[in-house]
Amino acid sequence: MLWFALHLNGLPLEAWLATAVAGSTGGSTARPCCVVEARRVVQACERAAAAGIEPGMSAATAASLVSGLQVFARDSARESAQVERLALTLSRFTPAVVCQPDGVLLEVAASQRLFGGARPLWHAARAEAHAAGVRSLRMAAAPTATAAAVLARVEPPSPASRRLPLHQRLDALPLTGALTAWGLEPRLAELLHGVGCRTLGDVRRLPRTGLQRRGAAALLDALARAHGQAPDPQPWYEPPRRFELGLELLHRADDAAMLVFAAQRLIQPLAGWLAQQWLAAARLTLVLRHETSMRRARSDTVVTLALGDPTREAAQLMLLLRERLQRTVLPAPVYAIRLQLDQAVRHAGREAPLWRERGAASGSGEDARALFDRLAARLGPERVQRPALVADHRPERAMRMSPVQHAPAVPREDPVPRAPRPTWLLDVPVYLAEDDGSGQPLYQGMPLTLASRAERIEAGWFDGELVSRDYHVAQARDHRWLWVFRERRGAQSRWFLHGLFG
Repeated sequence: MLWFALHLNGLPLEAWLATAVAGSTGGSTARPCCVVEARRVVQACERAAAAGIEPGMSAATAASLVSGLQVFARDSARESAQVERLALTLSRFTPAVVCQPDGVLLEVAASQRLFGGARPLWHAARAEAHAAGVRSLRMAAAPTATAAAVLARVEPPSPASRRLPLHQRLDALPLTGALTAWGLEPRLAELLHGVGCRTLGDVRRLPRTGLQRRGAAALLDALARAHGQAPDPQPWYEPPRRFELGLELLHRADDAAMLVFAAQRLIQPLAGWLAQQWLAAARLTLVLRHETSMRRARSDTVVTLALGDPTREAAQLMLLLRERLQRTVLPAPVYAIRLQLDQAVRHAGREAPLWRERGAASGSGEDARALFDRLAARLGPERVQRPALVADHRPERAMRMSPVQHAPAVPREDPVPRAPRPTWLLDVPVYLAEDDGSGQPLYQGMPLTLASRAERIEAGWFDGELVSRDYHVAQARDHRWLWVFRERRGAQSRWFLHGLFG
């Protein structure tokens, strides 16, 4: 087994900053801020720390050091939501995910081959975590979950110790930090310090019987699980069956374009959820909740995003959502957003679309789909259309233009026969005169040469518009190829021109 542990050492503060909007606390011009619990500073941002604010300092002292300091009360619900969003984001790498109060564990032994090995998978997981809004992050890898978690939480004594074998890395960890990471009693550290233990290696060299009598059984059990000498079961994280995720903003947004920063905190978990479920998003809804007053309650603004070609790529979804938000006018400031997945399709191997040539360079089809979805998001879904096949043998009804985001799928039985079809089909068939002697159709006063056998098409009895025709490929005197038919209905049959091959 191979476990990756991601420890969010900046979770109390980032849980608040993740809900910021563009141009507020999440931007580069942010005010100094800190998180307070029981009137004591728990964590401070870089600007506040540079001004002298440290963990454990009283909130009053911190406020006196920095003018305009923004103080947040520690919120366990926000922290849990931040961890869950990260778990959903990282679900694209493995279904074996474990949520912890301050981090996430991933069992990636079965995923290494899919991502090119452990090292590329390591860098990909770190990049996804950063894209999800996690900046303060420590990672570690180990064969057991307990070992990976403690290695990520406890700072090693030296960078060189990271290259040692697992048992040596664990033995070198400071005892106090390991006990804090495992949530064991502080008095145990005082007891062990009294007998000269400073590291986990010192504890392992002591007799087990004596440690158990002195109340260190929980520590011995944690050491056994970390070294793989005892079972190490973990509660798996179960993603929701239906994706719907909300976010309460840190500051109100007066412009829809300001919501892009916060919306990305929902798009990244959606992409991870889609990958874990092996689905692709076809229709999304972003609900913007407005501030209300005592006199007037405003209804939510609903931004719908329909995709012509379903996708689960976060970059593509974010690009389309940004286009829609830039075109949205807010009737009132927004204080919360909610993203829900309305429609999804199975993301399996599919035929190449009309605009991608088989064997073309990788990415050309992806670029075309991205372009069409972006145009539809910017101009409106009804203004970007594409041809779609219809299960009808009548040539004029076998294809219709449909919005690119709502075009019907190709029928399972392709209605287009193997007989040749012209590149250009006339909107209305043109009547052709007939040669009196030979009965051949005339085009521009000259008889046509029929170059194919008759292809009979009879259809339309089901909707009252019956056609009965014999189609031929014909060549004109100027060597142009035409598609003509002879009408078989009525007392007198006539010739018509219906298409041009080139």
